[in-house]
Amino acid sequence: MEYSANDVTAARSLRLFVYLYTLMATFWIYDYICSLHEEWTFLLRSRWTKVKALYITARYVPFLITTMNLYLTMAPNNTCQISISIVTPLSLISLGCSECFFVLRTYALWNKNRILLVVMLSTLFVSHMPSPHPSSMLINQSDYHRIILYH
Repeated sequence: MEYSANDVTAARSLRLFVYLYTLMATFWIYDYICSLHEEWTFLLRSRWTKVKALYITARYVPFLITTMNLYLTMAPNNTCQISISIVTPLSLISLGCSECFFVLRTYALWNKNRILLVVMLSTLFVSHMPSPHPSSMLINQSDYHRIILYH
């Protein structure tokens, strides 16, 4: 089977993407390992609250997303749709928890200023109004036909 120049270029781009993504994941995991002892000591000694659950979700769901994305780029083509349908909700959960955690942190740092809270929440809600429904973000499996070139 002959591949066109565009297919070869796409395969090289995908390979570079996988290398960079793996490099990023390696540094990220190293950073987590270096601070894991202090973080777990803090988490286990403090009481369980909604904010703590929000923090844990915002902090550790990206590990699942990174793992699934690495798997998605290296897996056979028939598992793409399943992986994408898992990564998309995890990404939305991670994004939502991170934004809520940011709003709470900013609210606390500004001495619980209600005007700032109203501005941040209204900005948050307005910025998400035109966003598409999560199911429309699913990518068609045929879009990943070039992944096979990487293998």
